[in-house]
Amino acid sequence: MNRALSILATTISRLMANEPASASLHSPAPVTDRASNEKDLNTLSNYEAIKSQHLRLHWNVDFERNVLEGWAEHTMVVLEPGAPASRAIFDTSSGLSVHKVEVNGLEASFHKGVSHPVFGTPVKVSLTTVGLLSKGDEVVVRLYYVTAPTASACQWLPPAQTAGQKFPYLFTQSQAIHARSIFPCQDTPAVKMTYSARVRVPHWATALMSALRLEDKEFMEGDGHRMYVWDQPVPIPSYLVALAVGELDSRDISPRCRVWAEPSVVEAARFEFGQTEEFLQHAEALTFEYAWKRYDLLCLPPSFPYGGMENPCLTFATPTLLAGDRSLADVVAHEIAHSWTGNLVTNTTWEHFYLNEGWTMWLQRKIMARIHGDPLFFYLDAEWLGWPHLEESIAAFKDHPGLTALVPDLKDVDPDDAFSSVPYEKGFTLLLRLERIVGTPAFEKFAKHYIRLYKYKTVTSAQFKSTLLEHFEQDPRLVCLPWDEIFYAPGLPLKPAYDTARLSSPSLALADAWYKNKGGLEAEAHKEFMAWSTLQKQIFLESLLKRTEAEGPIPVPVLEAMDREYRLTSSKNAEIRFRWTMLCLRAGAKFIVANALDFVTSQGRMKFTRPLYKELYKSKMASAVALETFKKNAMFYHPICRKMVATDLGLCLAPDGSLEEGPTSRVKGGAWAGDLGARQKGKRTWLRVLRLPREAVIVLGLGVTAMLVVGAVTVVRHKRK
Repeated sequence: MNRALSILATTISRLMANEPASASLHSPAPVTDRASNEKDLNTLSNYEAIKSQHLRLHWNVDFERNVLEGWAEHTMVVLEPGAPASRAIFDTSSGLSVHKVEVNGLEASFHKGVSHPVFGTPVKVSLTTVGLLSKGDEVVVRLYYVTAPTASACQWLPPAQTAGQKFPYLFTQSQAIHARSIFPCQDTPAVKMTYSARVRVPHWATALMSALRLEDKEFMEGDGHRMYVWDQPVPIPSYLVALAVGELDSRDISPRCRVWAEPSVVEAARFEFGQTEEFLQHAEALTFEYAWKRYDLLCLPPSFPYGGMENPCLTFATPTLLAGDRSLADVVAHEIAHSWTGNLVTNTTWEHFYLNEGWTMWLQRKIMARIHGDPLFFYLDAEWLGWPHLEESIAAFKDHPGLTALVPDLKDVDPDDAFSSVPYEKGFTLLLRLERIVGTPAFEKFAKHYIRLYKYKTVTSAQFKSTLLEHFEQDPRLVCLPWDEIFYAPGLPLKPAYDTARLSSPSLALADAWYKNKGGLEAEAHKEFMAWSTLQKQIFLESLLKRTEAEGPIPVPVLEAMDREYRLTSSKNAEIRFRWTMLCLRAGAKFIVANALDFVTSQGRMKFTRPLYKELYKSKMASAVALETFKKNAMFYHPICRKMVATDLGLCLAPDGSLEEGPTSRVKGGAWAGDLGARQKGKRTWLRVLRLPREAVIVLGLGVTAMLVVGAVTVVRHKRK
C-alpha cells in the first residue's frame, strides 16, 4: 500500500508539472481512430441509435418577450433496434424549456438529463408508447417549447440598434453548437435533415430563412400577424437552420440572386454584392450546377459576429463589407463556395472542420483568381493574408497547442473556444500541397469527384484520405506523405513556396521605404499607393505589422506622416482600418485610441473586435478604457462575440449574458480543471486556483480515496491490537 501511495504521489507531481503520467491514464485515442472518428463529442443526443431525417418548425416570434415559441417536430429513423432506440435524446441549451412532447401524435413522457456546462441539457423522450422498434422504423416526435431571452443563437436588437431605428430586429447564428438553444435537436453536423417551417411575425416584419420561400402558402392573420412558410428540400445539419426577422427590403441581382437589407442600406448592399451571379457562375465552372436553386444575401446589422455565414439559400453578411468599391467581396465568394464545400459536403464532426473551411478557402481563391483574370491572385491572398492569420492563431494557442492540429481533440471543448484560422489556412495549405504534387488540372478534377461523391453526406479525415488515394490509384507520392503528422501535429505546417513578387513587390518596397526613409518619400510613391487595389494596400500594412514584430514599433511621427499622405484613419474600408489601427496601437500612438474605440463599438465582427480589444487591453495607454468600453457596450454584441471578448479580457458572464464581477471562468479550450464539474461562473474553486490538468484531478481523487482506505485499515488494525 505504501509503495502504491508513493507511485501515486510521484504521478501527481508529474501531472502538476504537466508531464505525462502513464500511457494508460487518459491516453489520447490512437491517431488512426481520430482520423476516422465519426462520434461527435459535442452533442448529448443519441443520434447513433435514432436519427432525425426531417424537421418541421412552427415558430411565433415574440419581440415583447424576446422568445421563439412553438414546436419542433422530428421525423426519425431507427438505426439501432432495441434498448438504444427506446428513447430519443435531444440537445437543448440556454434555458430552452420543453413543456409537452408527442410521439406519433400521442402525448409521451420525457425528462431532462444531467446538464453539461458546455453542451447544455439533454431532453430524453420515451418511445415505449409505440412498442418495440426495429431498424429502419420511423417515428415522429414533436416537442412543444419556448426559448429563453438569452438563447445563445439569437440576437434581439431594439430599434435603436437598427439602421431605421423604428422596429426591433432578430437574427440567429447557430454554428457551431447553438441551434440547440432555439429548437430541440440532434445538434451535430453528423445529422443532416430536410426541414420546413412556418414563422409568425408582426405585420410590419419580413421573415427570412435558410430555405425556399413558399409565397403561395403565406397568409395574413386576423390579428395583423403574418405567417411565412419555408421549405428546404436539401438535407442540412442543424447549424445551418437560420432565421432573420426585421423591417427588410430587397433588390434583385439576377433571376436566382437577391440582396436583402434594411431599407436605408439595401441600395449600398445591392451595389457591393452586385458580382454575386458572376461569382456563382465561376464556382459552378469549378464544381458543378448549384443545387440550392436560390442564392440570396442578407446584409445584417453591425453586431453580426462574422464576416459571413453560409446559410443555404440565404447567406448572412456583415455590413463591414460595404466599402463602396466592391473590394471586400471575396467574403461573398467564400460563402458561395460553401454551397458545395460545407453545405453539400459537411464535416462529420467539428474535429474535421478543416474539411469545410480548408476546401472553401481553396475554392474561394480559385473563384477570385478567375474574377481578377490572373492565377497569381490565388497565391497572393494565401501568402499575405492567409499565412499571417495562421501564424497569429498558432501564437494565440501557445498554451493549448493541441487546438492547432488539423484534427484537434475536442472532448469537453466548446468548438467556439477552438475557433481560429487553423482549419481555414492549415486546411488550405494541405490542399495546396496535394495540388502541387499531382498538378493543378488533375487536382481540380479530383475536387469535382470528391464533392460529387460526398454531396448530401458527411465526411471524416480518413474518408477524405482514402478517397484521395483511391482516385489517384495509390500514387506513392501521396501514400508516402506523413499523414499522422499532417492530421495531428500542432503548430505551423511547412510554408509553401509562393511566387507573388510581380503583384506584391510594390507593396513591400513601399513598406520598406517608410521604414528606411521615415516618411521622406517622393510624391509619386504616395500617388502609387492611392491607386492600388485593397489587397495591395493590405499587403503594405501587413508587411509593416510584420516589421514591428521583428524590429519594434514604428515611431509615432512616422505614422502621423503616413496618415497625412494616405488618410488611413478615416478609411471606410474595414480591412484597411483594422490593420492601420492595430499598427498604431502597437506603436503606442495615442491619436488612434478614439478611432479604435469607435471601431469596436460600431460593429461586432469578431475578426476585428477581439484583436482590437486585446490590443487596447495590452497597451498602457488604453487598458482601463478598453475594459470600461466593453462593459458599457457588452449587450451590443452578439452572445457569441460577447462571450469570447469577455474571456479575452478576463471578465465573467452571468447566466443572463450580462457581465458580472470576478475572474473569468473560461480559458481557450476549457483547459482549467474547474471545467470538469466545479465550473460555476465567477467562483474561484480550489481546482481553478491550482489549474490542474484533467489527469491530475482524476489521480488526486484516487489519491484521496486511497489515503482514506489506508487510514481506515490502520484504525481497524490498531483496534484489533
